[in-house]
Amino acid sequence: MKKNRAIVFTISKDLAFSVACVMMDIKKLCPAIADEIVILHDGISKKDQILLKSILPTRFIVYDFPFDISLIPINILNYFTKMVFAKFECLKLLDEYKNVLLTDSDVVFQRDISELFEYCNSGFKILLGGNNVGSQFHYPIDEYDMNIECTASGIFVLQDHLKDYKKLYDFCYKSLLKYSDKVYLPEQAIFDIMIQEFDIDICPIDAKVYSAHPTDTIKAVNAKIIHAYGQPKFWNGIQNDQWNKNYQTWIEMGGSKYRKKTILSRVYVKLKNFLKL
Repeated sequence: MKKNRAIVFTISKDLAFSVACVMMDIKKLCPAIADEIVILHDGISKKDQILLKSILPTRFIVYDFPFDISLIPINILNYFTKMVFAKFECLKLLDEYKNVLLTDSDVVFQRDISELFEYCNSGFKILLGGNNVGSQFHYPIDEYDMNIECTASGIFVLQDHLKDYKKLYDFCYKSLLKYSDKVYLPEQAIFDIMIQEFDIDICPIDAKVYSAHPTDTIKAVNAKIIHAYGQPKFWNGIQNDQWNKNYQTWIEMGGSKYRKKTILSRVYVKLKNFLKL
């Protein structure tokens, strides 16, 4: 039998602290919002997994990229990491959950967001991006309309009455393989053409309420979620008392710290990716 609700994060192993901070917000503001937290990851330590489970019921899934990762351009992997594509796995999770809410982990919850799980006719709620679809690609894709408004995948909700969700899942990876040299904001670009290909009547999520940037002092005050998209983040430049308090709690629990990437570590990652080609 399917569980009702899951909140999903897709992160690389060095960002466990960021998910911990969001989970602390959830525990404080809306602890009954979901049956469990689902974290798709690439190697979170056992210690951090135990600590995260102590905050809220949590399930961990190691992300298995479905085809040869070397087929994805290095510039995408250097900036986003492969975990950005784990967002597609939310479609597959509809086999196990009636409702799946994905949120990025560079966020602060300021109020209860349980209403995002309310029924949507199409079964697909997502933020609108404010630009056109063409902005998600390096080059236009002739088969699709590049001029309509794009989406933003920082937060979205899927419900299991979403038509053909298994076909949507397959389409995402096939399209990624087909257009990998053309995508700029990779998973968002694929979601945008998926929406067109299957004629999905999405239910838009209001960015002013659920994705206000913390530097926008007017919108951020009343927003339910503030989202530090782009750079810097809460952990490397943007100051937020609530986030800082959560992070300090995580460190006191014994959780892994934020590790600033050095020039040497960046060179190592680039060399490692190059040697895989």
